[in-house]
Amino acid sequence: MAVNKISSLLGEATKNFKSDAAQRKAAAESPHSIILHTNDVKGEYDSGRALTTTLGGINRPITRDDLETFRQNIKTVQKVFKGGIKARQVLDMSLEIDRKRARTEIRMAVPISAKNGMVRFATNAGPDSKAARHHVNVEFLSFGAGAASGRDTAQKMANWVRKQPLKFDCDCGRHKFWFRYISTIGDFNAGRPETGFPKIRNPGLHGVACKHVLRVMAEVEASGIVLGFLTKLIGKAQDDDNARAVHKTTVKEAEALAKQQDKRTRDIKTTDTRAQAREAAKQRKALSEAAKPVPVPKKATASTRRNASQAAPKKASINTSSLTPGQIAMAKQFGMTPEQVMALIAA
Repeated sequence: MAVNKISSLLGEATKNFKSDAAQRKAAAESPHSIILHTNDVKGEYDSGRALTTTLGGINRPITRDDLETFRQNIKTVQKVFKGGIKARQVLDMSLEIDRKRARTEIRMAVPISAKNGMVRFATNAGPDSKAARHHVNVEFLSFGAGAASGRDTAQKMANWVRKQPLKFDCDCGRHKFWFRYISTIGDFNAGRPETGFPKIRNPGLHGVACKHVLRVMAEVEASGIVLGFLTKLIGKAQDDDNARAVHKTTVKEAEALAKQQDKRTRDIKTTDTRAQAREAAKQRKALSEAAKPVPVPKKATASTRRNASQAAPKKASINTSSLTPGQIAMAKQFGMTPEQVMALIAA
């Protein structure tokens, strides 16, 4: 991970998030602000501001019809989300381009620190990024319930907690300009709220997460690394009688985990692609079974043939005297015996 101290990573993350908040505040207060605010979307937009949108595929001035479309898109998002989102839902509702980038570009996502249910992850940046890494905050909404529950072990409760709704935030530009507004109105935002509609980058409000978040969600859902981290965190909360639980990964641990993740490929699969993979596996197994050589039966001895003959039930005799001349002619035409014709008639 190329850092001397975990505190350096935490300081870097704090600096990034604070810088983002300061930039957003300055942009909103500017007399030339291009942010499309909540009241603008509601219908109070002054066309004299001459703001533009890419709705429809081209950059053009915003119209009243666009505002109505924006409102409908907002309602659609808010119907889907009721506060918090599960890791599986994040993967399912993401865009294929972001899943592809997560698969091919983001090699590690290591939990480095936590305070109660808020866990901070560090990921590598993409190949074209100016940043060395990115930071993803994940708030596990059921952490308190899991830590307070005495019905199971810390590990089992940690496994339960990571399957429950959560909120997240990332310090990258794609989350900032494409998805933070969606996470805000969907109530699964773990950082500063964004009330400026993404009129240029994402006016259709498509997708939910960047490649860094998707890699983290894949780790949250299935990684033993995240399970172990949450187990230690919940264990500390239980030992301290649900007091303030804090846990940090050491530099040595973080370096080892990053190398471990870098050596393996974690596919970013949706529920549909998982079902397709299971079906493909079933078909491969069936083909493999069908391709197995049929065992050659052993040559029967005189005694085994005699025993089999005695054990086999005798076939009931078929009365063929009732066949009509036409049926007999049919039997001859098709090379069938009278018994076969009778068997067909009986069937």
